[in-house]
Amino acid sequence: MEWQNWAGNIRFDAKRMAQPTSTEEVQELLKTSNGKVRCFGTGHSWSALIPTDDLLIDTSKLNRVLSIDREKNQATIQAGAKLKDLNLELWESGYAFSNLGSIAEQSLAGAISTATHGSGIGFQILGSMVESFKLVKADGEVLEVSRKENSELYHLSVISLGSLGIITEMTINVVPKFQLRERSGIMDFEEVCDNILDWVKEHDHIKMWWFPHTDKMMVYRYERTEEPVNDTWFRQKLMDEWVSVYFYRLMLWWGNRKPTRRRTINSKVLTPFLADVDRIERSYKVFNVPEPPIHRETEWAFDINHAPTLFREYKRMVESKGHLMNFIQEIRFVKGDDFALSPCHGRDSVYIGCYNADNRGWDELLVDFEEHIGIKYNGRPHWGKEFNVGTDYLRSVYPKWDDFLKLRSDMDANGRFMNGMLEGLFG
Repeated sequence: MEWQNWAGNIRFDAKRMAQPTSTEEVQELLKTSNGKVRCFGTGHSWSALIPTDDLLIDTSKLNRVLSIDREKNQATIQAGAKLKDLNLELWESGYAFSNLGSIAEQSLAGAISTATHGSGIGFQILGSMVESFKLVKADGEVLEVSRKENSELYHLSVISLGSLGIITEMTINVVPKFQLRERSGIMDFEEVCDNILDWVKEHDHIKMWWFPHTDKMMVYRYERTEEPVNDTWFRQKLMDEWVSVYFYRLMLWWGNRKPTRRRTINSKVLTPFLADVDRIERSYKVFNVPEPPIHRETEWAFDINHAPTLFREYKRMVESKGHLMNFIQEIRFVKGDDFALSPCHGRDSVYIGCYNADNRGWDELLVDFEEHIGIKYNGRPHWGKEFNVGTDYLRSVYPKWDDFLKLRSDMDANGRFMNGMLEGLFG
């Protein structure tokens, strides 16, 4: 059967597919087969983590909230549940995720295992919300991994790219549901560069969108609040559907017809069209944005102290190399952590995303971004997005790289969970 990811840049044929509904069914699959195994949630990654020519496990039916512990504020959830479904189910139970990324299409385990993140210097990657999880090993044995019971293993294995086994359940620390106040508006690029290291400390959450070929950034500032929701259905319909979806896609199509139009579209059409916003809404509705058009993407995490320099260098690189870009570039901030394969390991980080909604010129853009921004500033690439760097570079920027490799070898000596990408990374 043929499988392809959301972006369409990864396609392959798997020998067979299975859709288990429980940990026990996953155990049986592994015990009764001998070949390679990979699994997927929603296919929302750009990197080649999923391809296999043998057994492909679809986790979409591992999608239930199994229990909510109201004394501990914890929810035990099957690994294939989609974040967008969990947002609603948790809210109806009085809870929410403490932080979220921009997109809610991913599965829970897929988002966790690739070190997906939100934005806010007081908040770590989404994996930091994990209290424990069930991992089915290559021989079908179920391993219980817990922050408290086996802390060293926990910190090595929360981010694993699916290379240690198959996660079937996760116990997540959740919080009582809350509103966010969003204040956003267009600001001058240089003003943002001059002030960002102060601003990230002043707001619960902050992120930016830079429009290539302009001197403007859209700055989003979010604060937790107990004030009631005041956002309107009309504004959401207009901005989150008609403008963000239909109008934006129309502009991308127009710019793709003739790429030299992109400078004008970004500076004269898109940027002026975005009005200042001051609204209060449910937390997940503010964190998440409408699903974007299909595009290509890489994203790297850097030491936050380099943020102003990185912004200016990226802008300079785009212009000096002659790239014509037609997609918003997202910039976010994440607290440092001690997860072995987290791009934020040991340092508060700024994430810079490089995006384009056109395959033409993408390979050249990716090479230039990695060489002149990513590697130059000791960045670490997002595991679920595109990158070209290999083991030697990654070992140089991940202090616990070899510790993870030893764990991976010990847990999966025969390489059942490996594929081409993972063999290139881990050997």
